[in-house]
Amino acid sequence: MIKDRTKRELAQTLKEMLEKTDFQKIRVSDICMKMGCQRKTFYYHFEDKYQLAAWIYIDTMKKTWDPEKGPYDFTENYIRGMEAIRKDLNFYRKVLPDEALSGVYKHIIRYGDELFSEMITSKGIVLDDELSFMIHYTSMAQICAVREWIFSNPMETSCSLVVRIVASFPEKLRNALL
Repeated sequence: MIKDRTKRELAQTLKEMLEKTDFQKIRVSDICMKMGCQRKTFYYHFEDKYQLAAWIYIDTMKKTWDPEKGPYDFTENYIRGMEAIRKDLNFYRKVLPDEALSGVYKHIIRYGDELFSEMITSKGIVLDDELSFMIHYTSMAQICAVREWIFSNPMETSCSLVVRIVASFPEKLRNALL
């Protein structure tokens, strides 16, 4: 799909730019110039560079949880997602420092809410207010835990992190996801 291809090209352009430039110094116009597209193309897909960075994170995770690919093991897929993030650690360390966190954070939470909601509703489970709150609360907690993991030294294994995160889910949410 053209829309996805453009998003991936924007993402790749941002990643290339991060090899030489700090995230805070990169502007949308810089991304567009390097990619050879107009700013309106960028803004058709993303509202800002923070949403683009968040999309990269969620796209990485979503690839392991595509509900159209059939049944999945939540924990195993989550571990695979964390391993993919570990392989791109330099990118995440550049887009999730304290000074960039608030911009990226809100988008990751929104995408996380959407992903978990989609995963649950695809099983035929109706989202009530309580489950919606649990999803949002968990999205906020997860990005904090993952960010801390990204910057930790030494890093614990992806498996250990995921097991601890999943164990922290409220029981109703865990049952809906697993």
